[in-house]
Amino acid sequence: MRRFAWSPFYSILLVVALVVGISLWVEGARAEQARRAGYQVIRPPHEVHAFAIQGDTLWAGGQDGVVGIRLATGEVYTSITCDQELDFTRALLAMPDGSLWIGHIDGLSHVTAEGCRTYTQADGLPDGRVNALFLDRDGRLWVGTWGGAVLQTATGWQVFTMADGLAENMVSVIAQDHLGGMWFGSAVSPRGGLTWCWQGTCTIFNTDSGLPHNQINAIMEDDQQNLWVGTGFYDRGGAARLVSQNNTWTIEQTVLKQDGLAGEKVRALYQDREGVLWFGSEFEGLARFAGGRFHVLTTEDGLADQEVKVILQDPAGSLWLGSRDGITRIKPEALDLLGR
Repeated sequence: MRRFAWSPFYSILLVVALVVGISLWVEGARAEQARRAGYQVIRPPHEVHAFAIQGDTLWAGGQDGVVGIRLATGEVYTSITCDQELDFTRALLAMPDGSLWIGHIDGLSHVTAEGCRTYTQADGLPDGRVNALFLDRDGRLWVGTWGGAVLQTATGWQVFTMADGLAENMVSVIAQDHLGGMWFGSAVSPRGGLTWCWQGTCTIFNTDSGLPHNQINAIMEDDQQNLWVGTGFYDRGGAARLVSQNNTWTIEQTVLKQDGLAGEKVRALYQDREGVLWFGSEFEGLARFAGGRFHVLTTEDGLADQEVKVILQDPAGSLWLGSRDGITRIKPEALDLLGR
């Protein structure tokens, strides 16, 4: 039997292979380090449900009240105090006049240069627990509460309930479409549903109409005038896309986890300036939809938490995510690596 003889040539090949392997490992480690550097985690705050931007400050509302974060650095540098505790803030709205509205479990607070005042049931709100805030195209303030939708008027608060056509008195989210119609979502499961009110008539959408779930968590109209709705409770739900034709809306498409979403329940919806759609889930991270494909990001990619409650992009291009356990800032360079 002929015995194998080691030669200097094989030694050279081994050294070359080791050098190439180490080089590839180093480059991979550097790429991973660069990718990770594009994700910044900020803790506290916790249970972050709402964002608003004013100047160089990102206001974040949640379990710990409302804190101010420097957009440039991610530093938490201030907080808001009021005549009521702001714990468990659910909604924020930055106004053109520089004031800030805050919706929380103890009422609706308005922060101005003169101070902070809180409105409650004693001031005309149907319920002190505020879930949603929205400024319509006419500059009118809408408030979603557990007792109905509320419109601020010159004389006080005008309340809309199931008696006026809403699917449910508990209003979790408010939006407006390109036709000028108002949308009201309810997060009371298993009832609830989605209400569209336009020109004095209200139409209700629910699972009988084709929604994945009756609990409505988010509403957003994209740059193609499609209306996206995030639905679900715990481990059930999905997203729905509605289209308008002849001044009416129909459910055109449903998107579920099996289609590429991070999880069944959709907590948050957002479209960034590049046209990318983002879907925040309850337990399983964030789904990015671009070029006809989904890509899921989780804590393994650098997110603070698997639950994404709110999404917002700042003027510099960073994407901010509010979650159960802190805030994630995805910087523009990290977004570029995802293939915007």
